[in-house]
Amino acid sequence: MDETPAPQTQLGPYQLVDRLAVGGMAEVYRAHAPRGAGEARTVVIKRMLPHVASEKSGTAMFEEEARLGARVSHPNVVELLGAGEEGDTPYLVLEYVPGCDLWRLMRWVRREGKNLGPGLATFILSEILHGLTAIHHATDRDGTPLQIVHRDVSPSNVLLSIHGEVKVGDFGIARSRLQEQLKQSMRAKGKLGYLSPEQVTGAPVDARADIFAAGVVAAEMLLGRELFAGGSELAILLAIRDASIAPFLALPLDEGLKEVIADAMQRDPYERIADAESFANRLMPYVGEVSALRAELAGLVRSAAGIEDDGSDRTPEIHTWMEDQPTPRFSRAPPQTTAELPTDTYEVHMASGVLGPWTFAELVEALTIGRVGAGDRVSIDGSTPTPVRELPSLLRHLPMATLTPLTMDARVAQEPDIRRNFAGGGFARGLAETAVAKDTGLWLCEHGGARKEVYVKDGVPEFIGSNFAGEMLGEFLVARSVISRGELDMALAVLPRFDGRLGDTLVGLGLVQPVHLFQHIATQVREKILDLFTWTAGSADFYRGVPPPPSRFPLGLDVWEVLEEGAGRRLAEGLEEARFRTRMMDSLRSVPQLPRYASEGDMPEALLELLAFTTEPQLLPVVVDALERENDPSRGYRTILLGLLLELVSWEE
Repeated sequence: MDETPAPQTQLGPYQLVDRLAVGGMAEVYRAHAPRGAGEARTVVIKRMLPHVASEKSGTAMFEEEARLGARVSHPNVVELLGAGEEGDTPYLVLEYVPGCDLWRLMRWVRREGKNLGPGLATFILSEILHGLTAIHHATDRDGTPLQIVHRDVSPSNVLLSIHGEVKVGDFGIARSRLQEQLKQSMRAKGKLGYLSPEQVTGAPVDARADIFAAGVVAAEMLLGRELFAGGSELAILLAIRDASIAPFLALPLDEGLKEVIADAMQRDPYERIADAESFANRLMPYVGEVSALRAELAGLVRSAAGIEDDGSDRTPEIHTWMEDQPTPRFSRAPPQTTAELPTDTYEVHMASGVLGPWTFAELVEALTIGRVGAGDRVSIDGSTPTPVRELPSLLRHLPMATLTPLTMDARVAQEPDIRRNFAGGGFARGLAETAVAKDTGLWLCEHGGARKEVYVKDGVPEFIGSNFAGEMLGEFLVARSVISRGELDMALAVLPRFDGRLGDTLVGLGLVQPVHLFQHIATQVREKILDLFTWTAGSADFYRGVPPPPSRFPLGLDVWEVLEEGAGRRLAEGLEEARFRTRMMDSLRSVPQLPRYASEGDMPEALLELLAFTTEPQLLPVVVDALERENDPSRGYRTILLGLLLELVSWEE
């Protein structure tokens, strides 16, 4: 009879005592390291899981962690003691920190009805920053800066000892110049609530991302709860992207301390506190007497970890550790199997007859492209037909313009506040006009049967609606092989369970990681507006005062970046060849009276250079050469085209 093998108790020279945790890449054990004499030393063994060890990229990341850890030595950083390999499985040997992590301490404090208070929170933060300073300043053997970015500064990666020590741990997803050749895995790196805005949007990341995360940890210690919260993972990512820290700013806290921590959480990395050392220096006036705070922290850690004050380094039993590990904030029940998916059928009752029976996916597409409207009635599995406007799960899929007071009251027939034609770049000028005027309203763009709705708030595009089936989020993701057609059909089938939100459905089913979905949605909505720059005919009518729809994914766009990228899109599509082909020996000059958006708008550097260079007539090739950059060869023509579209420059006749 087969017997279950006994659990492994030996790894190389180390005696495994108990498993503390297991993650996606590795499992962590408490172990005893043999000594020549005396009691064995307690250490932590981090062993790569077999399925990761079999992948070259996984092994490379583990080796990278070992290399980085070996170059950082500081009292506020968990020390790497060594590395080894058992068979084909590598492992790391790390300093053992008896106590608990900051996540567990914060949870215990909240459960006890207490709070850390500004004194203790500021002390812990300053210790974290000392550790980050050492990490960010680490060098190779020859003194070359390693430029390490930790990327996962979070409460569960801050270890607290029963002696009041604070140590930053886990280089599992740290990145340095040594790791640039490694591809980022498809799994979101870092816990959602502690990502920086640039990590969320996919922008380049440097050590200032760790500064933002440290600020978030500080805010949460003072708040006693999560800083970024919402009804879904996407809501959290939106709050991070916009650096929405209102709950922290509302705290009754010393204004100087509040300002320091808020400066660490600026949305723009260039406006953020520059480095961990500067952050720690600004914090110094608010840190109290260190020895007293360390003793206070030691007492709390012993209580939170369930360790008696007997001088021992005992670790709580494994079940306690595992129960207290952080779990995803919005984990959902596993989806049902495909065989159990709902099979509702939908019939649409219109004046011209009945459409269907359709699946939910087919009905969603018909709603999105305008084939079915708010007044049409829908029957579900033979039920009494109900108007779409009374069915919230369907209403959200209608083009947004059909739901505004403007269009519901049939007032689109009235004269718009601004009218522009797409021929000749009129939409670009119109978008610049409403940006400078900080207008709120709706740009209704139509050409033949094509229709797009661009909602601007304070001059900034906030939402883009479209009746193009190919511009639906699901179709966009399928076209880019993010999900398969079958996965989209499965998500659409269970969409009503997630309040009709496809993004939340895809995340809830585990089909797409939240951060990657967020970035795909941002790309999709940006593409919707950039596509308008390739229209060569049609009208763009602006109706002032129409607010963006409440159910939307705010774009966070920069109008001038969109205008410049739109001009580049026209060049790439070959739509401007005729404009320049016969003008190679003609001159450009800035117009005598600049439009209002040029005199009042915060225009990009390239346009300002164009205006400064063409105060006197200049030949087209000369202007192109002056504006081009080695790393951006199309900058010259792109800037000139935008200047012509916006009527900032003209041809000298």
